Amino acid sequence: MSTSKKRHPKRFRDRPPLPLNAVTDDKEVAFTKQLLSKLPVSIDALKQQCLTLEPFNNFDVVRATANDGILGQLALFEDTSARYRQGLLSYAKAFMSPSESLAVCRMLMRTNPRSLESLCYELLRFKSPEEVLLPNGPEAPWDWTGLWYGIDRLPFSERTRTTKAMEVQETHNLPRLTTVKDLRTWLNISTPAFLGYLMLNVDAPKGPYTTFDIPKRSGQPRHIRAPNDALKRVQQKILTGILSKIPTHDAAHGFVPGRSTVTNARHHVGKHLVIKFDLKNFFQIITYRRVLGLFVSLGYTVSHGRFNTRDDSRSIAPVLTRLCTYTQHPQGAATDNTYTPQGAPTSPAISNLVCRRLDARLTGLAKSIDASYTRYADDLTFSMNKEPELGLGRLRWWVDQICGQEGFEINRDKHRVIRRHQRQQVTGLVVNDTLRIPRKERRRFRAILHNCRKHGIASQARGNPRFEAWLQGYASYIHMVHPEEGAWMLREVKALLGHQEASNP
Repeated sequence: MSTSKKRHPKRFRDRPPLPLNAVTDDKEVAFTKQLLSKLPVSIDALKQQCLTLEPFNNFDVVRATANDGILGQLALFEDTSARYRQGLLSYAKAFMSPSESLAVCRMLMRTNPRSLESLCYELLRFKSPEEVLLPNGPEAPWDWTGLWYGIDRLPFSERTRTTKAMEVQETHNLPRLTTVKDLRTWLNISTPAFLGYLMLNVDAPKGPYTTFDIPKRSGQPRHIRAPNDALKRVQQKILTGILSKIPTHDAAHGFVPGRSTVTNARHHVGKHLVIKFDLKNFFQIITYRRVLGLFVSLGYTVSHGRFNTRDDSRSIAPVLTRLCTYTQHPQGAATDNTYTPQGAPTSPAISNLVCRRLDARLTGLAKSIDASYTRYADDLTFSMNKEPELGLGRLRWWVDQICGQEGFEINRDKHRVIRRHQRQQVTGLVVNDTLRIPRKERRRFRAILHNCRKHGIASQARGNPRFEAWLQGYASYIHMVHPEEGAWMLREVKALLGHQEASNP
């Protein structure tokens, strides 16, 4: 037996085996061999034959015959026209296994290194073959990207993307993660199996998420998807180690350190006109694909686009995405039913980063009409000192168009235009003349403090374990907006909690 015959089965070990119901159709096989005798001119005809037979059980034998014939005659494509070489690549993408496609790309890159470089590279990205040659350097990965070029010989678009990704990671001091094992080690996940469990991203029994509802101000339920302790720890690491290092747009005020409902409302104090919009299904519309695109933009490799737990996999972006999303589908499929859940610590930061271009475009629109624009989560606010020259209807149309182009939808039921003679309220604060918390809210809080002093904190807590923290937080909030009144309330809360500790040693 010749050396080539010994190597052939191992070389193409990823070729799919013939199924049990495969049929050898002598007439079709003879026609295939006839076409093979006319290569390279007949490459498109071979592809058409396979496309025609693909639904039938004689397809697999014909494909195997065609692949063997093409791979045995690759030299015919070395000096032929670009049309036939591109036809060969098209055939390989449709009907060859990854290592078979690799053999085609090797030949084409050896004989036509520049003219077909990008097409070969795209084919291998699609196939993601396992077969490799020696890596380019001692630290280079053992994969198909080391076959014929380093980063300086990548196709221009991929070279630009890779170089830019490295610059992003270096600029923001993001962790360099080459393989899933690197990611798993960085996240302190003990085994690939445990990583697989965390990537279940469903709330099925024993899954990593728990679902519950809390009421919105409107009375409608807000669905919370809370990660368990293990997944929450992983998400916190992704938040602090990656997401929090990327700056948000200046217009974003929700979930940003140093910004709050107060800084958001401050931009709209004393304006003639306040215009408010609300984004519909805000977190749910930030789907798997959008989160994946975010992590890719931060320099993390997408590989073949599928997430898996293999330590040697380079699907860093898909795995990060899976760890930060929730899936409604019972099998946990990565579809548009997979999105950023309310309840995950990573979701607010992801939403702000995904909205950077939306914020930039709406800021540009606001500047063009001499207005101010801010966003707090899904609340968009514009304010101005005079009626916009383009008209309120046209402004609303522009906002709607920009949001739609950026993948968001305006909730038309929550659109508000508020003039100076009305109470202008932005993220819970009145902004007509000065920044203030509504008098009704402050009176309610004073009543709660009075009842706590008279009947005890438990009478107002009503079983809420976080009630004491809420007392301190709301008193601090009032102090930030109304310093004198808030100072008294902070002293009152401190006295109440000190008395509580003294009575419960």
